[in-house]
Amino acid sequence: MTKITILGTGGGRFATVYQVRRTGGIYIEDGAKVHLDPGPGAALSLRELGMDPAKTDALLVSHCHPDHYGDAEVMVEGMTACSFSRRGVLAGGRGAVLGSGDFGPAISDYHKRILPRCAAMAPGDELTVKGMSIRATRTSHSDPDGVGFRFLTRAGVLSYVSDTELKREVLDDHQGARVLIMNVTRPLRSRVRFHMSTEDAAAMAKEIRPELAVLTHFGSKLINDGVQGQADFVEEESGVRTIAAEDFMRLTMGARITARRLRKAP
Repeated sequence: MTKITILGTGGGRFATVYQVRRTGGIYIEDGAKVHLDPGPGAALSLRELGMDPAKTDALLVSHCHPDHYGDAEVMVEGMTACSFSRRGVLAGGRGAVLGSGDFGPAISDYHKRILPRCAAMAPGDELTVKGMSIRATRTSHSDPDGVGFRFLTRAGVLSYVSDTELKREVLDDHQGARVLIMNVTRPLRSRVRFHMSTEDAAAMAKEIRPELAVLTHFGSKLINDGVQGQADFVEEESGVRTIAAEDFMRLTMGARITARRLRKAP
């Protein structure tokens, strides 16, 4: 059984700066424990849920924007037991891990040195962590080296689309997902470059046909317009069961896919 804990559902500059919603990323447990896009507040969210960062096996940073890496160095220190244990993997887009052009690196050389393994991933690259296979997928974003991720878990394929415009190659890379997590920054009739809108999410869900589509990474305008209405639109247009993620929500992938709120985030 695979557990996916949503530590935060906010995204974009305003939602992050004002913490309209939390921005702690996503925590995946399937033998391996993987913290995905640990943005600002990730450490506090783990503490409030009683989750131990010293048990994390891998940190993944999709691209070099602070709503995706703000707490990454803190989480490296947690994963290594404050540098006393040389363990864990850091992986992600080239800009975040190594630096590229105007972007990054998001992680200091010191923090990379205390880890046994760091990997800058390009689309198509694969990483195995405790038997979980993770493949980097294509994106079309303002960080040109950004990636999404496709996880082959014991319960099937979990896809994280990350921040991107909707392109043919993005659709191709997430075919076969049981759970499709889409970062939907913009609401209906408000599409901007480099990000998915609600209309894009509906088109992606309709083509890929996951068992569950999950909307997250909401910008301030989408939150103000109402997240549930966006999820309702995606479900009606695509015919796919769709939920708007909430801070501190847990998804469970087994024979069935369930979602429940662990508790209300402060």
